[in-house]
Amino acid sequence: MRDRSFAIEDRPVPVPGPGEVLLKTRLCGICGSDIHQFKHAADIDKMAREMGAPGQDLSKGMVLGHEYVGEIVAFGPDTAQSLKVGDRVVSVPFLLRDGAPVAIGANVNVDGAYAEYFLGTEALLLAIPEDVPDAAAALVEPLGIAVHAVAKSLLDGDSHACIILGCGPIGLAIAAVLKMRGVTNIVASDFSPRRRSLALAMGARAAVHPRDETPFGHIPAGKPAIIFDCTGVRGVLAQAIIEAPVGSQIVVAGIPQGEDSFNPMIAIAKELNLQFVLYYAPEEFAEALSAIASGKLDWRPLVTGTVGLDGIAGAFAALEDPEAHAKIMIDPWSDARL
Repeated sequence: MRDRSFAIEDRPVPVPGPGEVLLKTRLCGICGSDIHQFKHAADIDKMAREMGAPGQDLSKGMVLGHEYVGEIVAFGPDTAQSLKVGDRVVSVPFLLRDGAPVAIGANVNVDGAYAEYFLGTEALLLAIPEDVPDAAAALVEPLGIAVHAVAKSLLDGDSHACIILGCGPIGLAIAAVLKMRGVTNIVASDFSPRRRSLALAMGARAAVHPRDETPFGHIPAGKPAIIFDCTGVRGVLAQAIIEAPVGSQIVVAGIPQGEDSFNPMIAIAKELNLQFVLYYAPEEFAEALSAIASGKLDWRPLVTGTVGLDGIAGAFAALEDPEAHAKIMIDPWSDARL
């Protein structure tokens, strides 16, 4: 990825350093954050610099891809090799270098899995059970985000009504995790008919169009709710604060599009709880893999297409239409297009 365009280039196969392994990409999901990076890489880099992080030379090109299934090809030095060459693995998308995590697929110096080969840290790898398909395993990362978001909520069994604002992949994954947790009153809201249909398939009791019906009308009178803002759209958080019942919690799981604002006095008067979430703990990532492997979580409605490297630009364009796709996978060894 370079200057809001994609190029297929021959690059050196990375060499694993101490504690690292060389992985062959079997499958990699396209994440909403990849699309955000594609559109706003310069702005993201500027914000990172303003927060004190080192900037990146984006002219080098960035190989995206962090929702991956890899196959072990080779081990670097100082590795335990408890797994073996040929094993399929997933992991949290970071390399541990000098004791610090370096993001895989979001750094110009560390190629992600939109490539044939990439590096992983051995200590972070989780073996994929034999009966789990690659497409299911490639969903562990976004499902890990959903597990984390639900864990950060005030959910107590089935005692809360839950509202999901935005039914992209993260909103749909949160619906699935809530269903897995035994929640029965899940109401989703999205403009897209296809996404509303997928929300019902993933566990929502009702799915509404926000212009036709407010999801807050499905909350029992006088009862607090847990609201998951999965949109990242400016103004949605402010509107949720206005509509949320007294004592509710709003979990912000979407990627924000720049600055936003809300009236804090409304949140104060209602004693709302605002929880912002990012990534997951390693054990939550592992729980997502376990949930898929055990069949507790139905992943199949999420995967709607697969492309090879030549099809990535077309896939990004297709994902602009919520009626067309939910999650598109990349197989670097395939010549498939949408």
